[in-house]
Amino acid sequence: MRTGICKHFGQCGGCSFQDISYSVQMLCKEESIRELMLAYGINCELKPINSYKEWFYRNKMEFSFGRNEGITCGLYKKGSHGELIDVSECLIFSKDAGIVLKAVKDFFTMKGNSVYNKFSHKGFLRNLVMRETKFTNELMLGLVTTSSEELDKDGFTSMLKRLNLNSTLKSVYRIVNDSISDAVIFEKKELLFGEPFIEEKLDEFKFKIAIDSFFQVNPLAIRNLYGKIRDYAKLSKEEKVLDLFCGGGSIGIFLAGMAKFVWGVEVSQAIIDCAWQNAKENNIENISFFTADARAFLNTQGTFYKDIDVLIINPPRPGLSNKIIRAVLRLNPKTIFYSSCNPDTLFANLKELSVAYKPEFIEPFDFFPHTPHLETLVLLRRL
Repeated sequence: MRTGICKHFGQCGGCSFQDISYSVQMLCKEESIRELMLAYGINCELKPINSYKEWFYRNKMEFSFGRNEGITCGLYKKGSHGELIDVSECLIFSKDAGIVLKAVKDFFTMKGNSVYNKFSHKGFLRNLVMRETKFTNELMLGLVTTSSEELDKDGFTSMLKRLNLNSTLKSVYRIVNDSISDAVIFEKKELLFGEPFIEEKLDEFKFKIAIDSFFQVNPLAIRNLYGKIRDYAKLSKEEKVLDLFCGGGSIGIFLAGMAKFVWGVEVSQAIIDCAWQNAKENNIENISFFTADARAFLNTQGTFYKDIDVLIINPPRPGLSNKIIRAVLRLNPKTIFYSSCNPDTLFANLKELSVAYKPEFIEPFDFFPHTPHLETLVLLRRL
C-alpha cells in the first residue's frame, strides 16, 4: 500500500495536514507553541519537537455505518452535518483497515441488516470500533448495534477469521447501544471470539487493552514520552508520586521502579480495574489506584497524601478547572509534570499555576501527524 495522501483527503474530517510536508508540519507546530509562550508570557526553554512514524500510527478508530446502494462504513465529512464518507483506507491507522471495512460492508449488505438513523433513532448497525497494537500487532474489533435485530454471530466471526490480515485478529466484540447519543455507549458488550484483551508492550512493560478502555492513541510516542518523564523526574526511592487522570496506570507503572510509592486517580471504575490488572501483569507492588473525581480526591482523600513529591497531570482536552488548580496549589508538590493534548488550555492553566510554580521547560510531542493536534509536556518546579 502506498503511504501518501489518502484517497479520502479533503473529504473526511480526519487529517487536514496531509498535503503539507511532514517537516513543514513540525515547524508549524513548534511555532504554534512559541506563539502561545509569547501570548501568555511564559519564559523558559522550548525543547525541539519529538516526531515519530507519520503513517499507520493510531491504535484506535471508530467508523460509522451508513447506507447508499449498499451498506457503507466510514467517517463524517469535514464541515458537514452528518454526511458520511464511505472509507476504503485509513493511512494514519492501519493497513488492515480497508480489508476489514470492505469485508464487513459486504457481509451486512448480503445479510440485509438495517443501518441506524441518528435522526429517527431507528435501525441496527451503528459503529465499527477497531483497535490495533503497534508493537505486538494484535487486532480487536467491536461491532456496535442496537438490539432491534438479530446478528448472525457465527457468520460474522467466521468471515472475519478468514481475512488475510497483517495483524493477528485476537478479539471480536458485539456492543449493544440503544441510547440516542451519537457516541459509542457500551450499554452491553459480548465477546464473540478470542481474548477479552489485546496486549501492547512498551519497553519492558505489558499493557492489556479492553474494547472500552482508554489508551493513548500513539504507542510509539507514549513510550518515548513516558520514558522521558522517568528520566527527567530522577526519582529517589524516598519520593512519592501522584498521577491524576491516570487512565490505565501506564505513566505510574513506568515511574514505580524508581519511586517509593505511586498513587493513581481516575474517575472510571472500569479503567481503574484495567490499571490494577496492568500493575499486576508487570509485578508492580508499590502502586495503588483510586476511583474518584480528581477534584474530590484532592479535597478529601488527597488530604492523606500531602507529602507528595511529584505530581503527574494528564487531563482531558478542557484542562484543569479553577477548583482543581486551587487543590493542586494546596497539595504543593515539589515538581509537576503537566502533559496535555490541548496547548491552549495547558497554557491557560500554566498562567494560573505560576503563582507558585515556574516552568523549567516545554517539550512538544507530535502524537498526531497530519493533524493540527499536538501533545505538550511541561516540567514545573515549586518556587
